[in-house]
Amino acid sequence: MPAPDIVWWAALAKKLNILALLTYLVPSAVGLWRWSGLVPAYRPLVWLVVGPGFLLGLASEIGRYVFHNNIAPQHLITLTETLVLGWAYWYALHSARNRRFLMGALGGFIVVFGVESVYWRGFWQGYNTYAHTFQTFVLLALALLYFEQLLQELHTSRLEHDPMFLVSVGTMLYYAGTIMVFLLEDGMQHRHQTDQLWAMFSIQATLLIVFNGFLTLALWNAHRAPQVSKALL
Repeated sequence: MPAPDIVWWAALAKKLNILALLTYLVPSAVGLWRWSGLVPAYRPLVWLVVGPGFLLGLASEIGRYVFHNNIAPQHLITLTETLVLGWAYWYALHSARNRRFLMGALGGFIVVFGVESVYWRGFWQGYNTYAHTFQTFVLLALALLYFEQLLQELHTSRLEHDPMFLVSVGTMLYYAGTIMVFLLEDGMQHRHQTDQLWAMFSIQATLLIVFNGFLTLALWNAHRAPQVSKALL
């Protein structure tokens, strides 16, 4: 790809990344505004968008432009967003079987994250490809378990008003859509495939904006208490 095209893709990806970061302000504002009326089971979603979403995302951008190294904030984002989403799914998944799976999966993720980020590649340098991959499979599995739970419930509900259904749809779109970015990023850097890399970053930022849209809708509807089917207890 000609150099001007690479510059265009790089500029687009950077602008979309900033836009994606700013879109965290929307669900953050909705969550904080409605905090007193939020069902406690949905409050982890506010921590998700404020903490690993906006604050660590802002730290990552400061690291990128000021210190020319944002690896540590990126590693922390991977860790905290997995744990906080896992916290939200702990409330959402009612059966003992699903909760055991959740705890085992999060435990496995912490082990992989620790080995890769601290002992293998170093916390301040390198890519956490394996942790990202493990994160994706864990969160996709939790979303699928929630879909299964909805199918097994005896009552009917409007899914567009179910916060965790909205979160699960966003999770499926974002994490399934971006896993190849993290799998291929390291190799593309070494092969100097800069144009393809910036294009993939643009797709990632776009999917993050979509994910934040689903998080906003989820928090808007988070004043409704989750229904628990006796069949699942």
